[in-house]
Amino acid sequence: MENSTSSKNNNDQKTEFKRFATKRIIVCTLLAVVGIWLFGAVLGFFEKPSEVRVAHKTDSPVGEVPSADKAKPEISHEPAEKQGSEATEGHEATEGSETTEGPKSTEKKPHYDKDTAVGIMTSDFIALDKALTAQEAVEHLREKHHDIKQPVHLFIVDEYGKLLGTVSIEQLMFAASDSALEDFMDSDVMSVNTGLGNENVKNLMDRHHLQTIPVIDNTNRLVGIVKADQVIHLAKKETAKAVTHAPAHREPAEPVTHEPAPAPKAATEKPEHPLPSPHEKTAAPGHAPPPTHGLAEVVEAKPKAKGVAFVEATIKPLSYELNERFWGWRVNDILDFTDNINNFQLGVLEVTRRTAVSLTERISRTGATASFDRNLENAMNWFMIKSDRYWFPSPESKYKAGLDELKNYKEKLEKGEANFHTRTDNLIPLLMAYEDLLGSCEENLVKTKEEDGSPVSFFKADDYFFYAQGVASGMRTILEAVLEDFLITVESRRGAEVLHHAIESCHHASEIHPLLITNSSLSGILANHRANLAAPMSHARFYINVLIKTLST
Repeated sequence: MENSTSSKNNNDQKTEFKRFATKRIIVCTLLAVVGIWLFGAVLGFFEKPSEVRVAHKTDSPVGEVPSADKAKPEISHEPAEKQGSEATEGHEATEGSETTEGPKSTEKKPHYDKDTAVGIMTSDFIALDKALTAQEAVEHLREKHHDIKQPVHLFIVDEYGKLLGTVSIEQLMFAASDSALEDFMDSDVMSVNTGLGNENVKNLMDRHHLQTIPVIDNTNRLVGIVKADQVIHLAKKETAKAVTHAPAHREPAEPVTHEPAPAPKAATEKPEHPLPSPHEKTAAPGHAPPPTHGLAEVVEAKPKAKGVAFVEATIKPLSYELNERFWGWRVNDILDFTDNINNFQLGVLEVTRRTAVSLTERISRTGATASFDRNLENAMNWFMIKSDRYWFPSPESKYKAGLDELKNYKEKLEKGEANFHTRTDNLIPLLMAYEDLLGSCEENLVKTKEEDGSPVSFFKADDYFFYAQGVASGMRTILEAVLEDFLITVESRRGAEVLHHAIESCHHASEIHPLLITNSSLSGILANHRANLAAPMSHARFYINVLIKTLST
């Protein structure tokens, strides 16, 4: 009896010991997991993405210009002295190859601000109807405009006078005689709105080395052009004005003596200390020359070639994650302790991928039949390598190779050996890709259940948050470059303000940095950080959608 009792006690003790050991193992394991997770969360919190400058609102006031009545196609060549509001006067009209003298309007001309493009433009330009053939255009130029100097470009318009493109004299002379102008015109034409400020017009012309730039009204109707010599003339006037209002050099005060007042000098006598001439380069010793605010000041800094800023912005976010981020690319790490940064990097990568595709397939090509740029094609392929592969090949090496290809393409842009077209039909697909990506992020940030019906877990909510934030950070950098390189295209549709709002929304989304991501109920005490991030992401998507519609009209 005693043996059975002792045996039972031994079994109870062994069972109790097993339970105690199991509890200790479970507790220690949980503590280890929590410790590792907190270490990763704190490391991810103290590591911030690279900061890029905040986009500032561009100063480009746009005046209200009344829309013109339905006009006939124009062929215009008027004296250069007719500027400002005179650019809207009647021009010679044509139907096919025949021209007729358009009636001159007797209505009162609207008042335009002299500090805008319409205030400095001239009507000394030639606009040809798109339906004219090359032979008809040449015959018309010989008959009507044989006395003019060779223009840089001939502007092509439709039956309503809307600007469609340009044709050079060389293109016109060597084109097939029966080919219509619209078949070989260059549709990638830069233009400015009538209300764009003079300073912005000067900067744009200098940045892109333009001799002339067309001016369009709110209906895209060509109303005039701004010439480089007019811009230089304005720069000289501003320089002279700055010199004129500069304080005169004062001599040291001398002791006051009570002497009779001198007789007044003749009006023709020069003052003792005349103001320096605006063209005078000498200055008094010890005195800095007066500042200039004209075109010469802009020329001193070499402007970037068109597209360089956009390519640099495409390179920057992913380059930071690969080369400057502590521990580098983490998505394919064997020991995954920092899933926050991992998902942030995936968001940056997805923005880079979609930008590279749009740059390769649309922005760098003139049409569907044009060949792909070899560097861009390589970069696009390297970025598509699976992000979590360890080797054969490793994503880090291929992503860096893709960035090197983009740098090679940038160098070709600087040398003028590559194409970068800022047409609306090239920008819209890029914005549509961004809108689609933002919509996917927004859906993940607001949903409560996964596709299989299970609720969104605490850890999955964390992944959705940082992926969306990586998308916002990378997209913000590239949209700022869009505002720089596509400024003329966006301004021509009055979309700069909308694009600025989209950039600001991405900035707000990238600046949310909670210490711990919580997935509480929307009515709970704790925050639902996914919902907090969904608001600026939704705003960015909304503004990009508005910009797409604006550019499409």
